[in-house]
Amino acid sequence: MNTTEYTGRVKHIIFKADDFIIAFFETYDGSSFKITGNMYGIESDAKLTIKGKWTIHPKYGKQLQIEEWKRPVPKTKDQIVAFFRSGLINGVGKKRAIEIVDYLGENAIQIIKENGVQVLKEIKGIGEKTAQGIVESVRRTFEVQEIISQLSSYGITANLTLKLYKQYGSDTVRKVQENPYCLTEIDGIGFIMADEIARRMGILPTSGYRIRACIKYVLNRICHEKGHSFVEEKELIKETLIALNHNAKEDEKVNEDDLIQSIYALEEKVLVIENDKVYPKYLFEYEVKLAQKLSQLAKTKGSWDGEAMPFLETHIKKYQAKNRIILADKQREAIKRLMTEQVLILTGGPGTGKTTVVKAMIDIYKEINPKAVIRLCAPTGRASRRLEEATGYEAMTIHRLIGYRQGDLPEFNAKNKLAGDLIIVDEVSMADLQITYWLINALEYNAKVLFIGDVDQLPSVGSGNVLHDLIQSGLPTVQLTDVFRQAEESQIVTNAHRINNGKTLLIDSDKNDFYFIKQEDPVRISELIIKSAKRFTELGYSLEDILVLSPMRKGDAGTNVLNERLRDVLNPKSNQKQELKLNQRFFREGDKVMQNRNNMDKDVFNGEIGIIRSITKELNSDDEYIDVMYCEFDDKIIKYYRDDCKELELAYAITIHKSQGGEAPIVIMPVTTSHYIMLARNLYYTGITRAKEKVVLIGTDKAMNIAIKNNQVIKRNSQLDKRIMQYKHYNTALLNIN
Repeated sequence: MNTTEYTGRVKHIIFKADDFIIAFFETYDGSSFKITGNMYGIESDAKLTIKGKWTIHPKYGKQLQIEEWKRPVPKTKDQIVAFFRSGLINGVGKKRAIEIVDYLGENAIQIIKENGVQVLKEIKGIGEKTAQGIVESVRRTFEVQEIISQLSSYGITANLTLKLYKQYGSDTVRKVQENPYCLTEIDGIGFIMADEIARRMGILPTSGYRIRACIKYVLNRICHEKGHSFVEEKELIKETLIALNHNAKEDEKVNEDDLIQSIYALEEKVLVIENDKVYPKYLFEYEVKLAQKLSQLAKTKGSWDGEAMPFLETHIKKYQAKNRIILADKQREAIKRLMTEQVLILTGGPGTGKTTVVKAMIDIYKEINPKAVIRLCAPTGRASRRLEEATGYEAMTIHRLIGYRQGDLPEFNAKNKLAGDLIIVDEVSMADLQITYWLINALEYNAKVLFIGDVDQLPSVGSGNVLHDLIQSGLPTVQLTDVFRQAEESQIVTNAHRINNGKTLLIDSDKNDFYFIKQEDPVRISELIIKSAKRFTELGYSLEDILVLSPMRKGDAGTNVLNERLRDVLNPKSNQKQELKLNQRFFREGDKVMQNRNNMDKDVFNGEIGIIRSITKELNSDDEYIDVMYCEFDDKIIKYYRDDCKELELAYAITIHKSQGGEAPIVIMPVTTSHYIMLARNLYYTGITRAKEKVVLIGTDKAMNIAIKNNQVIKRNSQLDKRIMQYKHYNTALLNIN
């Protein structure tokens, strides 16, 4: 069927989702018909030139399937004003659009594209920053349009093009044509999709270029998905061959010899091979450099020796008297070793007094060294707030401490050191290899580092198994094992330790802090979770007080279903509650939400949970009303514009992984064999230890027993521990020689 071209306007949009639209199109000669396709930033009344093929939809009848489209540069005053008001141009509403057109005339768009900042600043009320935003938006709009048109012939959608443009800018077409496998760097785009586009561009199945691209993709995917620092060469070969030959004819298949040659051709450029272990180059460097720095820190000894210990004992006794507590032997040992060691690890489960001894360590260290700079940090915002509340000292995320912003290197690094005499890092089990390296790399060599964490909790989402490796390396470690009497009375603490030791739950019906409701049907489990959460709100608990945790997102008892159903019950639709609709989802006043990325500018971080307090409309500088949403996170109110809301997701129910570093009075969890793949001891141990007052488990004994017995923690490929030991031995040998 031939391609047909028309010029006219979008009369009416019937349906729109992201960049896909169904609309009525009216040509300049007055004919009207239905169009469908991916069209970026198109609104009603948009003037377009379109190309497409006529198709017959079984339900909707005859329609033009758009293959190409182009937005002519607006020329009349009305057209330019309408263009500025389309939502594509930052910082311009009706009032400002009219002012711009009145000042620049009918060539306003072209003037702005060519030399806009200077001329726009001449207009009253437009400063440097606003002018730059307008110019960038105008250029981007027409540039993106052209890029979409060029890439559509390869089967690349407008939505995907926008993601590529965000990463590569005006260089997008060249990058894709030079390397279509750069598509795999975009979230949600795998090798198979990129490979199909590459084939359309003429890249042969046996091309060395294709093979190398697949190796890089598979290596990074496995490391990302499994938390590895490296992949065994045999596994890499196996998985890469599967990806390369997934749909290949016999004469197109890649053989193992060609693959091995390509692996070694990439060595030193993007990967490192060490004894049949294949690393992404950046992870290899993080691992090696972190090991070197830690071993150098560890060999440094403080000024404290045996003769000074009586002096320290005096301080410990003074602290105990002042705070009316008696520290256990292991807690006193931790304080003493903090003084004598440059790197110290403090580990222990719930109820073992980690918080108590950390507060004592800081206070005593500060008393002895009143001018010392002490820095407290944790991997997440919630964990850092808990640390601050427990110690009384300011704490922040590791990202904020080192000055890291998305897309940039940290402000503090090897060349620009972070000042600090004592650096305390809490919840180290959550810290991946990269962020730990960035932190340690930024420290002076005389800095003292205290790592704190529970090694039995879930490992980090990112690559590495840092806390486990630090302990295994032989770095100075104090493990708190004794559960204090007060904690022993808690069934939460008792059962957490029982799970960790592979023992079945022990529930005392006379106590009211631990419940196990038996139910087999996942649908019924979901209903009972909702009923339990509602009951706690009726007893006076707030939404912030209740953590509903699930091992998985999918399924009847997964977070996706639970979030919608919990909202319907705990925060039902009301005429008194405003809503903000965002394509396929919406937010409602009173919703419990989670921030899903670090936002330094707003001072809100990935994993923080808050409540939407209001959704309203506010006047912008053009006297136009725009959507604004205010969320409360603990004691701070964060303002979100419509575009910011992509950083938020519902948090009535969250995954156990997402709960790390946080805690709440109430924890409710499903325990079902429908989550079989996720039934693991450390998962439920982590979930239960989030609760301060009550735990409610709903499910079956069978599923719980499977989880308790499953101590097969998925092994993470890492050599950080071995490297630390190697460098420690090397440093010791040098000292002996000297």
